[in-house]
Amino acid sequence: MAQIPLGNFAQARAVPEAPQNRVITVDTRGEAQAAQQAASTVQNAALGVLDNINKENQALARVKASNALIDRESQIKTIATDLDEQMRTGKLPYEKSEEAFNSAVSKLDPLETPGLDQAQQGEIGNSLKRMQLGGLDSIRASAAKGRIQSAQSDLTSRMDMLGKDAAMPGANVEQINARMDAEDIDVAGRLAFGESWASKKQEFKDGNWTTHATQRVIESRESLGSLQKVEHDLTAEDGFYAHKLDPEKRNQLLNTVSGRIFQVKEHQQRQAEMREMKAERVLTQMDRQASTGVPPTPADQQRWKSALSGTSAAGEFNTRMREMTQVQGLLRQPPAVAQQFIDQQRQQMQANGGSVAQQANLNRLQTAVDNNIKLMRENPLTFNALRTGADVAPLDVSGIATPEGQQKLGEQIADRFDVVNSVRKAYGPEVARNPWKPEEQTMLSSLIKQADDGTKLQLFGAIAASSPSGADFSAALKPLVADDPIATLAGMAQFRGLKGADGTDVPRTLLSGAKVLADKSVPLPKDKLFREAFDEHAGASLVPGTPQREQAYLAFKSLYAGTAASKGLKYDEGDDLDSKTSQSAFDMATGGVAERAGARVIKPYGMDDDAFNKSVDMQIEGMAKTSKIPVSQLEDMPLSPVPGKEGSYYLLNAGRVQIDPDTKQPIMVIVK
Repeated sequence: MAQIPLGNFAQARAVPEAPQNRVITVDTRGEAQAAQQAASTVQNAALGVLDNINKENQALARVKASNALIDRESQIKTIATDLDEQMRTGKLPYEKSEEAFNSAVSKLDPLETPGLDQAQQGEIGNSLKRMQLGGLDSIRASAAKGRIQSAQSDLTSRMDMLGKDAAMPGANVEQINARMDAEDIDVAGRLAFGESWASKKQEFKDGNWTTHATQRVIESRESLGSLQKVEHDLTAEDGFYAHKLDPEKRNQLLNTVSGRIFQVKEHQQRQAEMREMKAERVLTQMDRQASTGVPPTPADQQRWKSALSGTSAAGEFNTRMREMTQVQGLLRQPPAVAQQFIDQQRQQMQANGGSVAQQANLNRLQTAVDNNIKLMRENPLTFNALRTGADVAPLDVSGIATPEGQQKLGEQIADRFDVVNSVRKAYGPEVARNPWKPEEQTMLSSLIKQADDGTKLQLFGAIAASSPSGADFSAALKPLVADDPIATLAGMAQFRGLKGADGTDVPRTLLSGAKVLADKSVPLPKDKLFREAFDEHAGASLVPGTPQREQAYLAFKSLYAGTAASKGLKYDEGDDLDSKTSQSAFDMATGGVAERAGARVIKPYGMDDDAFNKSVDMQIEGMAKTSKIPVSQLEDMPLSPVPGKEGSYYLLNAGRVQIDPDTKQPIMVIVK
């Protein structure tokens, strides 16, 4: 069976037998030695712990000392950097930089290095000294740099001041440049710029010569001779700037001078041409002055002479003045006499020949006479002022809204008609009945366009009251309202004082009706209905297609619109004209229609049918006696209004005007 191994325990061991009655002595030396060894071990362990603590303390002291050195090094670098910045900005002179550095370092707190032995503290001190010396070296380097910058600044300032002197007019550049050649300047220059000092100084001198040349170009920019002298000094071998200017700058200046020479030449050419053009204008002014017949003032003569001086027309002054005297004398003659003189001169020239100057003078005389005649016919007020030296007073329309202002304006217009009619009496009916000057005509026309109806009628009334005749009024009104037919009709109605059978103010109604038609503020019948109503009223009393019929239609339409608006008549789409209002408008526009010999005829304004027929019958009876034409035959002849003469009629026989057998003149019926 299995057995448990017993190992050595299975073998029997002999046990020695202890001796009897023996004394046994114990040996303790081993124990003592062991105890001594144990004590030594404990002591050594304690000493090791103390030694480690001392080592740790020394390591910490050295680390603290190292940190302090690093901090001190940073402080010294900060001081050096700050002082360098102060020197760079000029706050600290470079020669006081070391003193400032030592002062700043001395104010630093002393380094505390506890726990270091004497040797280690000596090492720390040496390191600190090296740091301070390194900082001082940095300061010295910065001071040296500052010294160079100071030298550069001084020299730059000197060159700037001398450069400004060189830019002054009349500067002596050679003398200015010599002030940079002193020995002290060269020493400072080499300190400041080193090897580049020589080129720097030469660049300064070249700049001064360039400035001098540029200044001369500026001073000479308007003088061609001076510019050409500068061009010579820049290009010629013996020129002033030979070997003094940098080639590139010389070429730049030369380009500027050459370009400016071209500009000055062109400018002078243009100026000469402009003087010639001005001379031509002056000659035209002299001719225009001559055409007025008014002698020029001494100031004008001096101005003309000055303007012509130095031009190709300078010799024309005296000739034109003589011719002006001739023209003025000629224009003082009646136009027919002046034209006769010119025609005689032209015939003589054609027979005997003449020079170009004579032909030109004769043409100027003809132009002067033509202009004078044109001025007389179209603007008699200005013509009279030039002839007599007395002008009319300026129109004053500021008080047109008051009776006093209207009276004053009327007196002014009446005075002007007196002047115009006196010119017409002296020079004939071809002189226009125009009481306005061109600028006044423009002003009044603008006033009428912008004014309200009341102001327009007040102005028309002032003109009408001061007009000697209807023809004068019509001539005065036409240029003011030529582009407004209704205003023209209203003006003429104002002159005649027209009113409707019921007292309607015709001029005011015309203007108000025109405004209604323009702004469509009141509904009205269609244009087709207006035309049909007018044609029904007028029939053949007004010849179709004539300006008179169209003018009457415009008046009819405006008068109807104005009356309808004042009555408050209402119209719907397609409604016809109100018959009573239509008849009234037609009568106010034309004076009304009567029938004679089976044909309609326009009556004089405000005359009823009976009065019209009686007047016509009386005229016909008288004509029958003088013409030997039977009354019955004359009574059967229709009447045809004489254009422009209200109340005057031709008798028509088979559509033609009847001629008086004795006088051979048209038979005319005049109804009053």
